[in-house]
Amino acid sequence: MKVNLENCRATFSLGGFSLSVTSPAENVWRLQSERNGRFEDGAAQILAEDVGETPDRTLRPLTVNGGKISADDGAYVSVTDRAIAFHDKHGELRRTVRSIAPIKSGVELTLTLGENERVYGTGERFNRVNQRGKKVRLYAVDRWCQTEGNSYMPIPFVTTSDCTGLFLNRYERATFDIGKTAKNKLNLRQYYAPVDLYVFTCDTPAEVLLAYSRLTGFAPLPPAWAFGTLVCRYHPEFGSPEGILAMTREMEKNDFPWEAVIVEGWRTFQKDRWDELKDVSRQVHALGKKMMVYEQCGRFPKNAADFGLEDRFAVHTATGVNLNETKSLNLLDNKKREDMRCVDITDPASVEKWQEIWGELQNDVGVDGAKIDFCEQFPDRPDLRFGDGRDPMGAHHWYPTLYNVQRYKHFNTRPDGGLCFSRGGGIGAQRYPFVWAGDQLREFRFLKVVIKAALSLGFSGVPFASWDMAGYQPAWNQCDKRNENKVFIRGLEFTTFSPCIQTHGKVKRPYDFDEHTRDVYRTYAHLHDGLRPYLLEQAKVATETGLPLMRHLFFHDPSDGIARDIEDEYLLGCGLLVAPVLKNAGRRDVYLPRGTWTEIFTGETYEGRQWLRGMNAPLERIAVFALQNAPSEALAPTLDALKERLAQIRGLWTKTK
Repeated sequence: MKVNLENCRATFSLGGFSLSVTSPAENVWRLQSERNGRFEDGAAQILAEDVGETPDRTLRPLTVNGGKISADDGAYVSVTDRAIAFHDKHGELRRTVRSIAPIKSGVELTLTLGENERVYGTGERFNRVNQRGKKVRLYAVDRWCQTEGNSYMPIPFVTTSDCTGLFLNRYERATFDIGKTAKNKLNLRQYYAPVDLYVFTCDTPAEVLLAYSRLTGFAPLPPAWAFGTLVCRYHPEFGSPEGILAMTREMEKNDFPWEAVIVEGWRTFQKDRWDELKDVSRQVHALGKKMMVYEQCGRFPKNAADFGLEDRFAVHTATGVNLNETKSLNLLDNKKREDMRCVDITDPASVEKWQEIWGELQNDVGVDGAKIDFCEQFPDRPDLRFGDGRDPMGAHHWYPTLYNVQRYKHFNTRPDGGLCFSRGGGIGAQRYPFVWAGDQLREFRFLKVVIKAALSLGFSGVPFASWDMAGYQPAWNQCDKRNENKVFIRGLEFTTFSPCIQTHGKVKRPYDFDEHTRDVYRTYAHLHDGLRPYLLEQAKVATETGLPLMRHLFFHDPSDGIARDIEDEYLLGCGLLVAPVLKNAGRRDVYLPRGTWTEIFTGETYEGRQWLRGMNAPLERIAVFALQNAPSEALAPTLDALKERLAQIRGLWTKTK
């Protein structure tokens, strides 16, 4: 195999493709195929330029000896006429590309999988955190209340249980066949784009996330109020000032803490009602709270003429500006596909006009942020025409990502910060916290689903995840309908130990439950508020390392074979282990990983690497353990300040024994 070296780039031919290998950083290799005579920038580099940054194009020096491409730290890639093998700095073989071959509209890479290797990531996944044995379609869809094949935020990035990261640096659609068709093979299919594969050969999953975040961007630190309780629409009350203000009175009357109201149900761009919205904003701010509005990702308002939004500000096709929604919409929630017009976020004049509208909403009306929905509806078609002339393929994923980044940056021109709360996007989605997990039913089975989604997002570089607490729609299952208060309480318990509480939906509101359920809600919601110092500390860690707030146990101890398969527990930051009850039961088994752990409600201490079988967990109790000597300055004082709250919760469950 002949390998050439020029300007830190090793080039060769394999399978009919002109390929190159570079090493952008320690533990990082990049395999690319040539298109139109050059090796292109990928998603990470394009997004960086789109948001006004200079992509890091540094390449480490390489040496070539025959088919061996070496970095100065001992890591190397060996190339033969049949395969490309990536070795880490210890000389260990990490991953082999067994073949690279053309397919219809794309290319397929076949890589090796270890016999018992777990594969985590691919963005938001509702079915499982470990995707081994799955064929994963990397394409954003809204499959309401489905777990298989559904993702509002697909990201072509995985971390394996041997701490290897694999990342396809393209927004165009792809498929990861992770040992489904052939048990020990990982088939990556990339459509409408050249190969741009990053291989991270790290020692820990935290190092993989750090390398990925350095490439695609770190999350900014959200404002402190974003980590509280956000009250969103309860259908149909938020369509009027009276309904919104009635909610504020009920929350205050019941002593339910809250930080912001999201006025979903209000037509954000209905300018003739902005005076009403401004009055609501004034009253909400007088309470020391924030107000956010709802919008559908980048869509022109129906009364666009009122804003001077001419067709020249819209994304075009060969036939005009009307874009048909993609087939990925959920027909249970939206009865038919509609035409839409979307602002051209690549054209400076269009962006300026859009910022002008949102500037009025922020500065005159008093909006503090937005909940941005239907991100998966932007089309992916070759006849799209953007102001800067870019290739339209992959727009289904890059458009909502860039749009949300632009909105978040604009909201944060305010001194006290703003919030972009979105349910979709792709590579680089961590740049606009928070993400919420779409629509679920108020049923026990969906409590498991949202935890899997949060952990999968954490593996995919998105550190701040939330959901509609205890479900958006009423239960379909008759048993769960009869036990709505139990589903509500169990959902509340683990949401308390998450980045934020968001109450939302066409379901019973916290203040409409019986007195005991209201007492439980009040106590846990105040406990969540009391966790704020620790949450903010750990959020800052996330912005510097890429580590998520809600972490799979694999991050704590990559060598623990048991922890690799646990998907119903998680770490909140570095020091709290959370083991919720996710079914109609009063006991659960809890696994404690390495370390010494103290249950925060009882004070009982346990050594790690053991199961606590049949742990008592009455309805009002969640099992939470603090790690002794955790690397956190905030954890111990935060828990110490919460002693009274913890005692109140202990009193709730002992009272009902």
